[in-house]
Amino acid sequence: MKIAVSTIAFIGTPITEVLNIAKENSLQIEFSSGLPYMENMEDIYLSSELERLPHNYFPAPKDPFVLNLASVNDAIRKRSISHCKRGLELAAASKSPFFAAHAGFCIDPRPEELGRKLSQGQDFYRPDNQKLFLESIREILEYSHILNVPFLVENNVVASMNLRPDGSNPLLCAEPGEILELVDTIQDENFGILLDTAHLKVSANTLSYDMDEAVVRLKDVIKGLHHSDNEGVFDSNDKCTEDYWFLKHIPLFTEAQHVLEIKKLNLAEIREHMALLEGAVR
Repeated sequence: MKIAVSTIAFIGTPITEVLNIAKENSLQIEFSSGLPYMENMEDIYLSSELERLPHNYFPAPKDPFVLNLASVNDAIRKRSISHCKRGLELAAASKSPFFAAHAGFCIDPRPEELGRKLSQGQDFYRPDNQKLFLESIREILEYSHILNVPFLVENNVVASMNLRPDGSNPLLCAEPGEILELVDTIQDENFGILLDTAHLKVSANTLSYDMDEAVVRLKDVIKGLHHSDNEGVFDSNDKCTEDYWFLKHIPLFTEAQHVLEIKKLNLAEIREHMALLEGAVR
C-alpha cells in the first residue's frame, strides 16, 4: 500500500523542516491546502527529491480565494480551473499518481468561512452549478490527457449547520448518487474520486445515508483516499484507532493512493497509523 502523510500532520512546523523529517524517515508527503502562502513554495515543491503529491489549494496563492469549480462567478471559476491545471503540472513534474481538488459549491464562500458555518444569504439553483462543474472538469481533463496525469474530485463534507432551513444542500458531491452520476456523465479514464472518509462520515450523518453502503457503491470509482476520523458532526481530522469505521473496507483499495490527513501527528503516531491501515489487509 502507498501511504502518504499530509502536511496537516505537521501544522506549525516550517515546510523545510517537514521535508527534512520526511527525507530522514522515507515518508511520502502530500502538500496540502493548509500550507500558508510562500513566494517560493512551488520551487520548494519542485526541487524536493521526496515522493510527493500536490493537493487541492496547494500552493496557496498570494491573494486568497475559495477554489470553486462550480461557481457562477466566471472569474472565480476560471481562476479555479487555472489553479487545477497548475496542480496537474506539479503532479506531472513530481510523477504523482494524480492531482485532486474538492468538489464544487453552489455558493461562493469566503476563505475564512471554510470549515465553519457558511453564510446563508446566497441563493442558488443547483442544476446551474452542476452544469458549470461539469464544464470545468471537462476542461481540466483535456489538459490532464496532455500531461498524462489523472484528475480526481474529492467528496465534499456537509455538516448539519450548512444545510439551508428548507433542507437544501449547497455542496456538490457529498452523497453517492450524485458522485456516481457525475462519473457516469464524464466517462473518462483520467477521472475518478478521492474519497475523504471523514467527509463521508459527516455527510452520511447529515444527509441520512449509510456510509458503509456508500463505500460499496463507490468502490469502482475511488482512486485515492484521505484518512482521518471524527464523531460524525464536524470534519475534525482526528486520529484513527482500531475502531476506525473504514478499516473493514481497506482490502478493496490496496492499489489506491492513501493519505493520512490527521492533525498534529508525531513520527511514532504516523508509523502507528500506517501499521493500522496496512494491518487491515493482512
